Amino acid sequence: MFHRIVCLAGCLALIAAATPATASARPQPGPALETPVGTLQQALTCNGALSGAQRDPVLLVHGTFADSEINWSWNYMETLPARGEPACTVDLPGRSAGDIQVSTEYVVYAIRTMARESGRQVAIIGHSQGGLEARWALRWWPDLRHLVSDVIMFATPNQGSAFPDGLCTSPYLCAASLYQMRSDSAFLATLNKGRDTVGSVPFTAIVTADDHVFVLPEQGMLDGNRNHTANVVVQDLCPGHQVDHIGLAYDGPTYAVAVDALEHRGPADLSRIDPAACQQDTMPGVTLAEAQAKVLAYAVTLAELLGPNGPKAQGEPPLACYATHTCRRP
Repeated sequence: MFHRIVCLAGCLALIAAATPATASARPQPGPALETPVGTLQQALTCNGALSGAQRDPVLLVHGTFADSEINWSWNYMETLPARGEPACTVDLPGRSAGDIQVSTEYVVYAIRTMARESGRQVAIIGHSQGGLEARWALRWWPDLRHLVSDVIMFATPNQGSAFPDGLCTSPYLCAASLYQMRSDSAFLATLNKGRDTVGSVPFTAIVTADDHVFVLPEQGMLDGNRNHTANVVVQDLCPGHQVDHIGLAYDGPTYAVAVDALEHRGPADLSRIDPAACQQDTMPGVTLAEAQAKVLAYAVTLAELLGPNGPKAQGEPPLACYATHTCRRP
């Protein structure tokens, strides 16, 4: 009897000792979202049923001064569901002109919702600034890391952007998010502290040598674990191929790289891609005429928002308290 009591006491002690360790191993949820839930819900739109999905759904995050309609509705939002991958878009506030930290809350909510409703991991494709929201979300909301299967970025200013570096040199010249994309911003310094990638989430950073205005090829690269990170210059896959910053959203070879990442564990690998992809100027389901019309419409929007009457900020928004570890505990 004595031995049974000793054994029982020992087992209880082991359980008690293991419980805190198990709890601490669970991913923590990260900062509370300050944006109203109803606003976050309205920003998320999906094509294809999440419930019962047989493949990981894909979250599409638009770039600066764009929205889901102009960035995604006519390309990936149609093509991915045709492949069996539900696709969702999230419309960031103010066409993502404002604080990237606020816009990231929309991405956090979208990832959690899509994962919960599909019962699967979520892949993310972000164009330009859209990739920064994905990275910021994974950096500060640890519970997302086991929910995300891929992050694929089209010309994301991971190391800064040539455009705001040259333009946003004084207060009230640019929108808030443009100041955050300067290569010397506190936002990027904090995001890139340590390695640029987090955990075992695969990252594929796609850039183009023809981007001389917004994100230079070296500015779009990531410093990450080589097993989980791929930096792809489109012209390395297709020498002589021409595609600019905006064109990556419908480009044929870029689509081939993105699909390779979606279809395999880990980031994209150019050795797996059929060279015939270089013969396709546009992705499936998109004609060059349609793409040119969309780009022209976006150019008009860009001219308006970058003009004197467009959104302007005093400078870079301050870092959130969770990023500076100065939040007051309740």
